[in-house]
Amino acid sequence: MDHRPALEVRFPPANEPGEVRGMLHRPRGPTVAGLVVTHGRSGDLRNRLVRRIAETAAEIGLLALRMNFRYVDEKGRASRDLRREEDELRGAVRFLRKDMGDHPIFIAGTSMGARVCARASSDPDVAGVITLGYPLHPRFRPEVQNPPEWPLIVKPVLVVQGDQDPFCDLARLRDELTRLTQPYELVVIRDAGHSFESRGAKRDTFPEVWAAVDAWIRASLSSENQIVR
Repeated sequence: MDHRPALEVRFPPANEPGEVRGMLHRPRGPTVAGLVVTHGRSGDLRNRLVRRIAETAAEIGLLALRMNFRYVDEKGRASRDLRREEDELRGAVRFLRKDMGDHPIFIAGTSMGARVCARASSDPDVAGVITLGYPLHPRFRPEVQNPPEWPLIVKPVLVVQGDQDPFCDLARLRDELTRLTQPYELVVIRDAGHSFESRGAKRDTFPEVWAAVDAWIRASLSSENQIVR
């Protein structure tokens, strides 16, 4: 697919001083919604899944922004409680809002980025959350009650998870989902790891991941009387 070139943009966090860097993908036709895509702890906005989600979202009419948390460009580390990253994500939502009128804005995150999205879901401009490989607990340790961001999800959420993810026991995840106060949908990608890398027979899992994201966004927009062109 021939994607339009992305535009590098800069914007401030919601409350702190500083500057956040991102890549903005504009749709070819009318904008029907916005999407901010965030990366994991050891990644950045160049992450292949992050980039492909943003590029493909723009093809269905979403103004898509993939962003770097500032610690990446500062060559530092993520904050321990992720409050700094939450403020940066909220800044990204505000940046999109200025360009979008009343269209809904969704936030999506891979791994640690999904935890940040959980924290930022209370933002009044966020219509829904997409988690891609949510790290529900430390690697191979489902008994650990971690992370604390899970109860902070206060918007409808799509949870896309690989069935071979060592950071997310599916039995525990299904139990935790029932505790959420908002509608949720769980999509499990078979034979896929934490970053949806294929396990067993080699394949590109992205079409399966995107099919889940696409269907959920379309359903969300339909419920708000939006039309995806």
